[in-house]
Amino acid sequence: MIHSRIRLLVWYSLIVILLSGSAFAAEIRQPAAAGTYYSSIEAELGNQIIEFLSNVPEQKSKAKLIALIVPHAGYDYSGQVAAYAYKELDGKKFKRVILISNSHHQRFDSISVGEYDYYQTPLGRVKVDKEFIDRLVHSSDRISFLRKAHDQEHSLEVQLPFLQTMLADEFKIVPIIFGNASFANCQILAFSLAKLVDDETLIICSTDWSHYHKYDQAVIMDKLGIEAVLDNDIEKFADLLTVGSSEACGMSAIITTMLLAPSLGANRIKLLNYANLGDVTGDKSRVVGYASIAYVYESSPLSATDKEQLLKIARQTLEKHLAGENVPVVEVDPGVLTERRGAFVTLNKHGQLRGCIGYIQPVKPLAEAVQAMAIAAATKDMRFKPVEADELKDIEIEISVLSRLEKVKKTDEIKIGRDGLYIIKGRQGGLLLPQVATDNKWDKKEFLENVCYKAGLPKNAWKEDSILYRFSADIFYED
Repeated sequence: MIHSRIRLLVWYSLIVILLSGSAFAAEIRQPAAAGTYYSSIEAELGNQIIEFLSNVPEQKSKAKLIALIVPHAGYDYSGQVAAYAYKELDGKKFKRVILISNSHHQRFDSISVGEYDYYQTPLGRVKVDKEFIDRLVHSSDRISFLRKAHDQEHSLEVQLPFLQTMLADEFKIVPIIFGNASFANCQILAFSLAKLVDDETLIICSTDWSHYHKYDQAVIMDKLGIEAVLDNDIEKFADLLTVGSSEACGMSAIITTMLLAPSLGANRIKLLNYANLGDVTGDKSRVVGYASIAYVYESSPLSATDKEQLLKIARQTLEKHLAGENVPVVEVDPGVLTERRGAFVTLNKHGQLRGCIGYIQPVKPLAEAVQAMAIAAATKDMRFKPVEADELKDIEIEISVLSRLEKVKKTDEIKIGRDGLYIIKGRQGGLLLPQVATDNKWDKKEFLENVCYKAGLPKNAWKEDSILYRFSADIFYED
C-alpha cells in the first residue's frame, strides 16, 4: 500500500511537470538534506521509510489528530522514533500541514515562512500553500519570507518524505522557521495560526531534545522537558530550558504548539516513543534525544456515575474551602475524568446566578478543572461578592463540560439550545454557554450580539475581523 503511494506520488509529480508549462518557471526549494540526513535515492529512501513504519505496532485511533512533535536528526538516528509519529497519520487526511521549527543556520529576530512554490524531495514535489501564507504574513509584521532562513534548513525538509508516504491525497505545506526564541514571537504565531487553521490542517513541530550529554544525564533532562510538555505546562517547560535542566533545539516550535494545540481542541497529549542516539548506535558518551508526541482530541461520554462524582467533588471542595480548610485531593480512576476538558461551574442561589467561571480550553484533567472552577466561581467572579459558608445550603451547583471548539464559518451552523459561543478579537474574548440563549429566549442574532457584549466588543463585532467558535456542552446539576 505504501509502495503504491510512493509510485503514484512520483508519477503525479512528473505529470504536473509535463502538462504545466508554468511548472518550469516555478520557484522550487531544492533539497538541502538529501544525501546527508536521508537518502537521495528514491527507492532507497522509500524502502527505509516503509521499514521504519512497519516496525511500529498497528494502532488505529479514532481520536482527532491535531499536532505532532517529531525529531529531525538523520534518518539512521531518529527515523524510527519519527515513524511512531507518522504512523498516526494512517487512514487520516489533511489538506494542509504546517511545519514549525527553530533555525539551525541563521539568526534573525522574526518568523519566516517559506514562500516557495514547491519543496523538492527524492519522492517528488510538495506544493506550498501560498494562499495561506499570504494570509499569515498579513496577520503580523513579525512574519515574513527570509530566504536565508530556509535554503539550508534541514529540520522541516526531513519531515517531507514521511508526509509524502503517509498522506495519499495531495496536500500543501506551510514551512515556518523561528529566528529567535522569544516568547512574544511564539504568542504571535500561535494567535495568527489559531485564526487561520481549519479541521483539515495538521501542525508538525520539529525538534530534537538534549544535545551531546552522557546517556544517563540526557535521559533525565529529556524526561523533565517531555513531562512538562505532556502536562502542557508552558511556564515549567520554559523554566527548565532557562536553567539548563532540559534542552530542545525547537523550543519556540514546542511552545507555539503548546499554546496553539489546546485552542484547536487538543485535550490529550501522548508520548508515542522516546529514544536517544545511544539507543541506536550503542555509544552512550555523547547522545541526542528524540521523541514523538501527539496532540489529539478524544471525547468520551460522561456516565451518570461520572456526573455524580464531579458534582460531589465540587460540593466537597466548596465546603472545605469556604470553611478555611484544605480542599480534598482529587482522586479518580483513569478515564473520562482524567481527560483534559473545558468545563464551567455555575452556582445558583434561589434560581438566581451567584457565580460562574470556567476553563474554555482543555488545560486540566476534568476532575481537577471542576475542583478549581468551583472555587473560582465562588470567590473570583467579579460580578458578585464571594460566596460565604452559610450560603452553601442554598447553593445549587451546575457543571457544563464543553466539547471541542469549532470555528463558525457561517452563522447557519449555529443552533440555539445546542451551541454555546466564544468570540475572540485581539486580546478581547467572551463566552456564553448554550443554556444562556435558551434561558433568555434569545434568537440567533441576539445570541451573537450578546456574546460580543460579553467580550466588551460592539454588538456587530462578530461580522468583522474576529474569530467565532461554537461548542456544545454536557450540562448537569444537583437534584
